[in-house]
Amino acid sequence: MPISAPKGLGMAFAAGSTSGIVILSAISGGGLGMALAYLTPLPLLLIGLAFGPTFCLISCLIGAMVVAVAGLAAVPAFLAIGVLPALLVTIAAVSRQQSSGGLLVTIAAGAVLVLCLLGAALPAGDQGIEAWLKSQAEPMIEAGLPGSSPEVKATLAGLWVAVMPAMVGAAWFAMTVAAGVIAQWAVSRAGYARRSTPDYADLRLPWWLASAAAAAGAASLMTGGDAGYLSRNAAIVLLLPYLMAGLADLHGILRRKPNGVLLLGLFYGLFFALFGWAAVAVTAWGVVRSHVRSRRQDPAQDQEKSDGSHSA
Repeated sequence: MPISAPKGLGMAFAAGSTSGIVILSAISGGGLGMALAYLTPLPLLLIGLAFGPTFCLISCLIGAMVVAVAGLAAVPAFLAIGVLPALLVTIAAVSRQQSSGGLLVTIAAGAVLVLCLLGAALPAGDQGIEAWLKSQAEPMIEAGLPGSSPEVKATLAGLWVAVMPAMVGAAWFAMTVAAGVIAQWAVSRAGYARRSTPDYADLRLPWWLASAAAAAGAASLMTGGDAGYLSRNAAIVLLLPYLMAGLADLHGILRRKPNGVLLLGLFYGLFFALFGWAAVAVTAWGVVRSHVRSRRQDPAQDQEKSDGSHSA
């Protein structure tokens, strides 16, 4: 459905202003701040997926100006939570060659970038990022568990700090995926979508993604300090597309079974109840299934290329 440039600019202005107001509300929103922050990229993505990167960039600039008027200190948060997800997904989505799996990999790469930027922004100094985060976590755990033993508090602080950057990256990843799915659904329903909705049930991931995660994990073992710490967390973030692929595959398998709704309810109940180990198991399933699918796909592609060369 074509829209005139003035109307498109007006919608971009409205979306950028809305996104800027949302992030400002999130920063001052107390307990609701996190929920509001998850809505920040949605108006920008609606414009990007409907009208393309240029209008998305205009919306981002308008939003940044709105935030800057309220205070320059909030601009970096808007860039990380609003602008980066919107531009990343918009540019990847308008590329017709990007599959749904390719989009997930792009978002995971953005999450790794956010993780590294977070590490660079922390005032860790000579003590290192992990030690600085532990010094910040210990008083909060002390306040939350005043009756626990020092050993329990130290263990909890160590476990939390070990994966804190990965948790931030995972939250950013989930926010971006959710906003992208909602925005694509909305623009498709309105008839403004620039590309068809991807097949979320068929997430085909590139073979090199597992190698990249393994390389990051190996780097965390071979290097120390901040580089090793961030590499370990980056490896976890790079496995998130496999978690999504595993969930999509298992969801499809269970849905086709008799009493599929009941099985899905039991599966997701167990998944969230045993989230840590369940996430590891589902991620491993996603890695295996993606590898099997790529092995099946390659011979078919080779056959197509061979047929094409013979016909030529």
